[in-house]
Amino acid sequence: MNKNKKIYIAGSLFSEAEVAQRIKEGELLKKVGFEYIYNPIQAPCNSKEDLPTAEDIFWGDTKEVLESEIVVIDISNPLDAGVFCETGIAWACNYIHRLANEGKNLDEVLNIMKEKMVVAHLSDIRKSTSHRYNGNHIPVGFNQFAVACIEDVGVIKDSFNEVLEELND
Repeated sequence: MNKNKKIYIAGSLFSEAEVAQRIKEGELLKKVGFEYIYNPIQAPCNSKEDLPTAEDIFWGDTKEVLESEIVVIDISNPLDAGVFCETGIAWACNYIHRLANEGKNLDEVLNIMKEKMVVAHLSDIRKSTSHRYNGNHIPVGFNQFAVACIEDVGVIKDSFNEVLEELND
């Protein structure tokens, strides 16, 4: 395999063990000769000390997924919406290439892959009081990569009824 390809490492970064695994994966990829590795845990857009916004995280990592040629994905944590968003982005890139390899032109690709109206809902009842908690007692947290992915192309509503209202306008 050509070791000059750019690799994106996708995997959960919530626990010390997951962070250590991502760092280990980057080191092992370098050890076998890959030079161009994007490891989100080492990216400035993911530095929690700098309080990155959801948009900073989404666009910082998405740009790298789009520019990579190999995406290594750890799907061990089924609760990590960000990893699955990254997986979807990689899938869509490959699907566009598949359509192009089948001879489809841009108009045909755009007809197959229609632009989507995106309306999500996040009705977790803990959301409205989470700001009143401190430290480990915060009862809820949402993956900021996934939040920004949705907000980049759509909106997040507080309930399914609000989704219905949005769709009925």
